[in-house]
Amino acid sequence: MAIASLKDLYFDELSDLYDAETQMIRTLPILAEAAHAPELREALRQHCDESRLHLERLELIFTHWGERRRAKTCAGVAGIVQEADDRLNQEATDDARDAGIIGVAQRIEHYEIAAYGCARAYARRLNRADEARLLQETLDEEGRADRRLTEMAEAHINDDARSEWDMREPEATGRLKYLPLENLERSRDLRDLAIRNVVDAELGRLDGLVADAESGIARYAVVDGGGLFSRRRYLLPVTMIRYDESARVLRVDLDETLASRYPEFDRDEFQAMTERDRRGYEMRLLEFFPRTPVEPGQGGADAAPPEWLMTGVWVTVPPQKAERLSPDARSFANEFVPDREHVVARAAEPPPVPGEDADTPPPRDKIR
Repeated sequence: MAIASLKDLYFDELSDLYDAETQMIRTLPILAEAAHAPELREALRQHCDESRLHLERLELIFTHWGERRRAKTCAGVAGIVQEADDRLNQEATDDARDAGIIGVAQRIEHYEIAAYGCARAYARRLNRADEARLLQETLDEEGRADRRLTEMAEAHINDDARSEWDMREPEATGRLKYLPLENLERSRDLRDLAIRNVVDAELGRLDGLVADAESGIARYAVVDGGGLFSRRRYLLPVTMIRYDESARVLRVDLDETLASRYPEFDRDEFQAMTERDRRGYEMRLLEFFPRTPVEPGQGGADAAPPEWLMTGVWVTVPPQKAERLSPDARSFANEFVPDREHVVARAAEPPPVPGEDADTPPPRDKIR
């Protein structure tokens, strides 16, 4: 029918709501039956009873006007109900299904809250104060139902729906590689560097690095914990470590007892691993060392390593990452964006005479 006045629009909105509530009365019991959490089932059943009351209020408004309700299908709610049916037919765990049920129920609630808000505004402009009050009561009940669903989702249902896989980082590449310090250029400053905690207890000495084979970024430091009869080596994320220049040691905020529980690292076993074994090993490391969220603009999992590592080992990084480094660290990003002053100074130096500098190591592997 044509909409010729605000009254026509008002009646059209009320007719749409009437059909929406009718669909809710049919759908909520189905959702409640499929719900696993007792409090969710109860909330859905309670709101179904409220929906019947909402229908009675709408019928009362039509009676006030002395007119019959117009036949109209609420296509908006019909679409959400179809989505709810599709959701219930998906294979899912009980907890995940509960989270999905809350989602579709709240979509219907939000639709009705918006529609009831419009109807109430029309009633006020038409000087129908009693009808506006009835619509406001329904709005309040819809709002309470929506908040109750949110509270249940945030209290435990969404958390219960998470699996251990949801908490992990993206799938491991299975391409970690071990880099002994002696195989790294410019590693003289890092060899036998002590690793101490904040109370100056020695936790071991730096013995190597474990890096991502694809990006070349060092992920873990291999710590030689020493030992009288056997040498225990374990891993620490390089992001946990900082360089204490005054003491010329590496510092980490870690208790000795906790350090003894960190994942052991055996060089020979690691080198003998198949790609599948290394993938599983990396997943275990990600479980033990959840990666710290990165601030916007700092890059993702392939962000540049810390500066203590940059200045101790010859590291190459892509230009976009080198730009974020300090001038001192940038001079070690040699192949991409070298520091301009460093390049000028190096260019002014005479070429080295072969064999003159005994300390200059032969070419080795690089961390990329």
